[in-house]
Amino acid sequence: MTSNLAKFPLFRTATIRGYAQLAPLGGISSCELKTTVLPNKLVVASSESQSPITRISIVFRAGSRNEASDNLGVTHVLRNSAGLSTKNASQFAIIRNIQQVGAALYATTDREIVSYTLEGPRQAIEKALPFLTEVATQQVFKPWEVSDITNRLLLDIATRPLQLRAIDLVHNAAFRSGLGNSLFIPKSQIGKISSETLQHYVASNFLSGRASVIGLGVDISDLESYAQGLKLETGEGNDTPSPYKGGELRSNKGGNTAFVAVAGEGAALRDAKEALAFAVLQRAIGVGPHIKWSTRDNGLLSKSIGASIDNYASTTFNVSYADTGLFGILIAAPSKSAGSLVETAVKLLKCTKISEEDVTRGKNQLKTSLLLDGESGTHTLQNIGTQTAILRGASIQSPSQIVALVDSVSANDVQCALKKAAKKLTLASIGNLTNVPYLDEIK
Repeated sequence: MTSNLAKFPLFRTATIRGYAQLAPLGGISSCELKTTVLPNKLVVASSESQSPITRISIVFRAGSRNEASDNLGVTHVLRNSAGLSTKNASQFAIIRNIQQVGAALYATTDREIVSYTLEGPRQAIEKALPFLTEVATQQVFKPWEVSDITNRLLLDIATRPLQLRAIDLVHNAAFRSGLGNSLFIPKSQIGKISSETLQHYVASNFLSGRASVIGLGVDISDLESYAQGLKLETGEGNDTPSPYKGGELRSNKGGNTAFVAVAGEGAALRDAKEALAFAVLQRAIGVGPHIKWSTRDNGLLSKSIGASIDNYASTTFNVSYADTGLFGILIAAPSKSAGSLVETAVKLLKCTKISEEDVTRGKNQLKTSLLLDGESGTHTLQNIGTQTAILRGASIQSPSQIVALVDSVSANDVQCALKKAAKKLTLASIGNLTNVPYLDEIK
């Protein structure tokens, strides 16, 4: 029995709403990244990759961590509202004109950012670009259109995979509010997010000092001219700290399987050296098999478990936010085996000595992953968009530049990262929890 658990993207969990996404076609994966900051604090970054596919994204630092108790789920509704009628274009006009030229437009949200991305052939982008502007900056949220997406919200909630729900729970347990807010609207909030709530959230967070415009396959001067024409309110808004606190949450849903996430505090994105150390540690512990149909990898967790337990899957997750991070292990296993697997994972986090060999393997896997992502325009755009939205005027690194920094990570850096993660653990579980121990029961 195999599982797709390890294949699920957990580095920075994002949710997407949009139409068909286009695959990258050729181009230069290691091209120079140029950045500039406009007088209104709007960051512009572009890389002319010579690809026949052009991608332009407008990114706002307005993810679910900015939600308050009275508007929980507003970013989920906002994501699903992408493409609704705007000040100057109807929903029909947006869809027809984008599809007519062979482009695609989609909205992506995670706990820190909301982004709107347009991609398509170079000759099509110029025609479709006004509709990206409309969707990202000229929303009106007509009440009857907002009410029409209720069934879509319910479908999103109903189809969440259990591993994603476990990651949501571990965030909630670790941070409580802020970064603990879910990517999905609570059922109790459906129908309560009004047009006025959406307008207020956009007015408070879609500001020039919290935004960036990113382009791949477009010249920086052209992108800068486009960015200067965006009608964004000036300001930087307020960022509320979301410190790591730790805790435990359990959701007993029955069935035959338990999904358990054990985590500790990770690295902040602003601390590049520590963030890279955690990324290497993630690969050293194991992110799942690298051979098709295999159920094992060569990571420390698989070695610790050995061949004594079958039909389980595991992966290490590592996510860096602006001011903190979350690092841990996610396990999916039959209920009868879950207890021993969780105890093994906790012991690994608390007592493991990372060897030079493990660090070298982790570095090689990390560099391979970064370079493969660099060949994907979509992954590169998301990576740069996150950096520009959070780091602002600081140095923005392309995937190839980050790879060059990986070799500077030492075994001691990785060991210190593991010690930080093990200081105060968080446990979240969902499924059949009959044999899943409580956090205070694990020695």
